[in-house]
Amino acid sequence: MSKRKDKKPVETDSKGQVTRRQFIAGTGVVVGGALLTACGAETITQTATKTTTATQTTTATTTATSTVSGPTVTSVKTETVSKYVCPSCGEEFSTLALLQEHFTAEHGAATAAALNLVSFTVNGQQYELQVDPNWDLQYVLHEILGLIDVKTFCYRGACGSCTVILNGRPILSCMKLAIHCDGAVIETASGIADSVPELADAYVKNHTMQCGYCTPGFLTTVKALLDRNDSPTAEDVVEAIAGNMCRCGTYPAHVRATLEAAEALKGGA
Repeated sequence: MSKRKDKKPVETDSKGQVTRRQFIAGTGVVVGGALLTACGAETITQTATKTTTATQTTTATTTATSTVSGPTVTSVKTETVSKYVCPSCGEEFSTLALLQEHFTAEHGAATAAALNLVSFTVNGQQYELQVDPNWDLQYVLHEILGLIDVKTFCYRGACGSCTVILNGRPILSCMKLAIHCDGAVIETASGIADSVPELADAYVKNHTMQCGYCTPGFLTTVKALLDRNDSPTAEDVVEAIAGNMCRCGTYPAHVRATLEAAEALKGGA
């Protein structure tokens, strides 16, 4: 998997201010409410001094495949990476066991953190992959795993298009480092369309999209709202989607759709 060149972190700007890499390290931004709030800084010890990334292919035992930006991802319950790269010297290995053996022999004890390995569940499927320390979650979900419903518009944590639900909380995936998501349970709009058809149907019925680009971010945001409040008011919905932007101006439709979905989920429609 190739590192996206336009996302290379810069340590400081010309004025010596905090950089994007320093800002998003360990921080996810929670979507919802009139303001966007940080969901808590995390810290992680990085033992790798350098990561050399090569094209990686995701493989598994199924016939349904799709190719997105290089890697081939399969629709299965467990995904594994077929090429592993030593983050210290760049040597490539065909299995994780070989990489761990090499790392222990050449660089010290091999750990998941040292090898930049993460494992998480997305829409009910388990993924295990090696990531670059500066890859954000949106990039991994969209570019590596091929989940094209995870959009990015502003790429500055301001528009809400990349919203996913991580461990029950709506976050801006472009502001969350993938390497900090080990063990996480993630939901995206495509998974919600299957798991909560009442919400997806209400969105279609109420014409919540025009161009549709921002729609997945709205869908995940209101799904998280309904998870914690099964009887929201219109004001609750407005507050929840305050962090999501729509250039087409579909905001009233999202309120109607969410309220109708809430009734349908309670058996009222």
